[in-house]
Amino acid sequence: MPKKLFLISLISIFFISCNHANKNQIKSSESFTAMNTYMTVSLYASSQKQGAEVCEKIKKRIIQLEEILSTTLPQSDVYYINHNKKLPSPLKAELSELLDFSKIMYEKTDAAYNPALYPLIREWGFTQGEYKVPSEEKIAELLLHTDFSKLCDWPCTNGASINSQMEIDFGAIGKGYAADQVQKLLEENGIESALLDLGGNIQVLGKKPDKSFWRVGIKNPWNGEAACALKVDSKAVVTSGGYERFFEEDGKRYIHIFDSKTGRPVESDLESVTIITPVTSINPIISGGKYADCLSTALFVMGKDRAIDYWKKNPDFDFILITKEKALIYSEGLKDSIEILYHFDSLEYVQKD
Repeated sequence: MPKKLFLISLISIFFISCNHANKNQIKSSESFTAMNTYMTVSLYASSQKQGAEVCEKIKKRIIQLEEILSTTLPQSDVYYINHNKKLPSPLKAELSELLDFSKIMYEKTDAAYNPALYPLIREWGFTQGEYKVPSEEKIAELLLHTDFSKLCDWPCTNGASINSQMEIDFGAIGKGYAADQVQKLLEENGIESALLDLGGNIQVLGKKPDKSFWRVGIKNPWNGEAACALKVDSKAVVTSGGYERFFEEDGKRYIHIFDSKTGRPVESDLESVTIITPVTSINPIISGGKYADCLSTALFVMGKDRAIDYWKKNPDFDFILITKEKALIYSEGLKDSIEILYHFDSLEYVQKD
């Protein structure tokens, strides 16, 4: 039977599927909207009943996470922090984990990942779709309060006060973190094979039931088809790019990814960055969806040369960079799993020094 190509993301990634399955495993799928995006969970269980039950647990868990991490839901913990300028008490484990992770990655990436840019993003109109280019004075004013390392007197604990001018937003890692939490739930329920598409964040558990690899296609920024495909198992695959969420003013394009050094949308030499990470690791900081989610944004902000240099110093993940000059650059760990599907002007394979 010929392979089929399914579009599963408005951002960046396709899932390429084959219709082969172990007869002892029953496929169950659930699609729903959460975290302001469309999500689909596909898993293989011992029975239709088990599959349906696990899918329902997953949906409830993601909604629960949204009620902690949303910047707009009045009942969320993040909303409480931003409007009361202190941490809730008790501080939920999920929020504590993301605060600690964000501080580590903020410092490690030299603020290329920064969850304290929410007031700037709102000022530019990306939170409600009311786009505008703020004045230089307003940008400079808001930039004064975006040093995430000064959120509170670390470690942040129950009821701690935060910087009175600061607001946080975990949008750059929220879906990745949700995927990690869903994977834990899958494992706790005995599921060994699953694919999560959380608004374009792809996370696969194990291989397919027939023991073949999952195939994930990375979207071509110029024609909407697949630029390349990856064979993966037990991996998170997350892409960031500025080619689908942007506005234009006076002939200039402004994308939704921000540079915390300038307070402005990034002007990168990249069209997209895809990060591939293992979903299990002795060190949970450098594995899973939240790590891939964080790095896809951070490396896009860095641009091509800095991104490659960062990887050489921190080679605990793999990457695919697609540049504005129609080059595809990928890390050595992908050499046996990547299939190029588009005629790029140049291909580059990067090895560790």
